[in-house]
Amino acid sequence: MDHKRVKVSAREFVITGISAFLPIVCAGRILLLLRAWGSVYTMGIFPLALLFGLYCLWKRALFLEDVFFPIPVRVLLAAGFAVLQVTGLVYSHPGICGVPEAVLWVLCFTPLTLAGQNMLFFLAGRAAGDGMEGRRNGAAAGTYAGRQGSFWGAFVLIFGGFVIPFATYYPAIMAYDVIPQLDQIRISGLTTHHPLIHTLMLKGCLRVGEVLSFLPNPDRAGLALYSLLQMAVVAACFAYVYCFLCRRGVSGWLCYAFVLCAALFPTHGMLAVSITKDTIYAALTMVFTTFAYELAVGEENPGNGWCVRYGILTVLLLLFRNNSVYAWIVYVAAVAFFGRKRPRFFKRICAFHGVVFLTYLCVNGLMVQAVSATSDTYAREMLSVPAQQIARAVQYHEEELTQEDREAVAAVWGENLPEYVPAIADRSKRDLSGDGETLRIFASEWISLGLRYPGEYLHAFLLKNKGMWDLADMTYLNDVYSYAKGYLQITYPSDQQSYMEALAPGYVRHQRLQPLQSLYRYFAAGDELWRYCPPVALVMQPAFYCYLLLFCCLCCIGLKKPGLLLPAVYLLALAGTLLLGPCVLTRYVYPLMLSVTVLALLLFGRGRAEG
Repeated sequence: MDHKRVKVSAREFVITGISAFLPIVCAGRILLLLRAWGSVYTMGIFPLALLFGLYCLWKRALFLEDVFFPIPVRVLLAAGFAVLQVTGLVYSHPGICGVPEAVLWVLCFTPLTLAGQNMLFFLAGRAAGDGMEGRRNGAAAGTYAGRQGSFWGAFVLIFGGFVIPFATYYPAIMAYDVIPQLDQIRISGLTTHHPLIHTLMLKGCLRVGEVLSFLPNPDRAGLALYSLLQMAVVAACFAYVYCFLCRRGVSGWLCYAFVLCAALFPTHGMLAVSITKDTIYAALTMVFTTFAYELAVGEENPGNGWCVRYGILTVLLLLFRNNSVYAWIVYVAAVAFFGRKRPRFFKRICAFHGVVFLTYLCVNGLMVQAVSATSDTYAREMLSVPAQQIARAVQYHEEELTQEDREAVAAVWGENLPEYVPAIADRSKRDLSGDGETLRIFASEWISLGLRYPGEYLHAFLLKNKGMWDLADMTYLNDVYSYAKGYLQITYPSDQQSYMEALAPGYVRHQRLQPLQSLYRYFAAGDELWRYCPPVALVMQPAFYCYLLLFCCLCCIGLKKPGLLLPAVYLLALAGTLLLGPCVLTRYVYPLMLSVTVLALLLFGRGRAEG
């Protein structure tokens, strides 16, 4: 932004003063109300956003013109963001204010939001412009060359950082999802409900532990082996991305910060030693983002070696998340769309993705046949949103239900009405069966209730996904599972301890290094210390990365670089599958958190901005 002294007109002075005064008054009112509710966490991020908006007003960002989009579009974007945050505040504190006052808050905060949005667009445009200018100047001088980062240096540093939580939670963090997988391995037989490749990895490690008969506890050895294997895979993915960022000319200090954050930030280390299917998938998604970026900005013929690596990565990506195929199909459609003007490239890339998809089907089918796994896709997993909507309509309008409604609900859920918990759909869809007649009745009742109670349907959808659009949300921390509270939900039900020990005899969940465990609990369990540090709280919020993804897409459009949208397409589609899923958890959003960060570094970290 131009720092030279500019005369401020009386009109601008008055508008700026009003735009600053009204939000301060509303903020004072909100903070007093929140104090009465005891909502310290919300009071942390909210003042941070308020101060940033006031700073942008002081810098005259409200009157910036050359910031990607026309004024009406920017006003709509700012108003939409303000509406969502005020709605989140009202949903978190029912009865805190009436509808007229909430509308007034939106009107008062929209100019402040617009100023902040203008500033971010301006800074993003300048950062991307500097990257392009630097590349052009370097190319003209014949001196531009990306740095060659040390893969093994980064790998050793990151893996060493993971050793700290590994030692703290040796042999592994046993979250609640590992219980049904261990049950498949030890008792009930393998299914495809969880990604089969992940269950087989766990089974193989446990089998190796059993082979090492000289060890005092084979199960503990097998779990430790799995942790070390997962740590190595995740560290290798981070190291690869670090080298990629270096080659793409991203600022050196940002690359070093990326490595240090991967090694020391507790989220990465704890998930690296947590037996959950989401960790490896998140790391693969992060690497996939770099390949998609290369496909968007690279040559028409990237080479056979690149295609082989890209193909193997894609197959693994699809194997490690059952529903990732839907997002991948959307991504392939985008690849075809962007390549339609290059006929040779279009034919080659479409054929290549077809071969990759067939390879995935063959590998997955062979694994299923080799271990005689049953196809347990759980049709009700795809009914999270409609089940939640019906459950809410039934709970809040039970007296208005007709006899036909009651018969339909009884046919689907039995004698009991569907249980409604706003933040999670697992209970509302728990008793659903997948037979055709039940699904037909379910669909008919869903349409019938939706026509009568559209507001309840919208309310149910927003509350289930509140963690993805409300920057001050806490439902994903405390309201999803009563037995697994916290940022990473690293616990499992206490009444399943004996069952856990039966599945993995001799396993003791927490053994040594209690001070470090206490420190990690403040970070990841029910008493998150970071909630009281607004900047850290912001980057820990899943919603922050959803908005960052949207911001990156808007910047690509504003910069007239639509080709750079290609890496974001898979992430947008993946976010769509999360919106239709049962709940918002950090480990579910973790792939977005990693990949969006990498995408932002590529766009705004003085990297190449081709496209």
